Amino acid sequence: MMTPQQFIDAISEEAVTDMQRTGVLASITIAQAALETGYGQYARGNNLFGIKAKGSEPQQRSTTSEYVNGRWIQVNEGFRIYDSWSESISDHSSFLRTNPIYTRAGFFVYSELLDYKNAARALQTAGYATDPQYANKLISIIERYRLYEFDRRAAEEGGWIPMQLKFDWQWKQLGDALDGLYQKGLITDRRWVERAYNRELTVTELAWLNTIMIARSEDVNV
Repeated sequence: MMTPQQFIDAISEEAVTDMQRTGVLASITIAQAALETGYGQYARGNNLFGIKAKGSEPQQRSTTSEYVNGRWIQVNEGFRIYDSWSESISDHSSFLRTNPIYTRAGFFVYSELLDYKNAARALQTAGYATDPQYANKLISIIERYRLYEFDRRAAEEGGWIPMQLKFDWQWKQLGDALDGLYQKGLITDRRWVERAYNRELTVTELAWLNTIMIARSEDVNV
């Protein structure tokens, strides 16, 4: 049986990649999967998110608890079956993106802002789960395991936000280094230097610059 941290480690990379592709916060993906399956203990049919099957879709019947009319009841439902956890994560994001109720609730606006608290509340407002404490439980998991750090990482690597350098001197050091490369002709656009001094560079942009500089240092015309 996995520990909570082992479960998080098992799906975090997929959640980060999925966030960059779909905009669904990695922290929300991980927290929902943890809450819905007891950190992987009850992921029958590799279904991490309790997404129900429709019509003739392949499904697995299971008894689950739902909060109806002020009390908890047991219901028997058919749930989707997946070949892997990765497939379940992908389908979860597709489910959220293709159901306009989540967009209307503001889920994707809050996700763009890396606001996991209001993103969790938007899920509850949209009726993702019947549990009246659903959003609070997600927020608690995210904060207990610092899952918001995966959001920042995905956003930095995906070019959504500037790099999170801790000290001002680090940005200045980066700007000075890029300025030196500009003086040598390895960077031909001084705006990159200014973006570093203004603390605006993203991880993706820096990686791209690095590729350009390596190519130019080898006399490749790019």
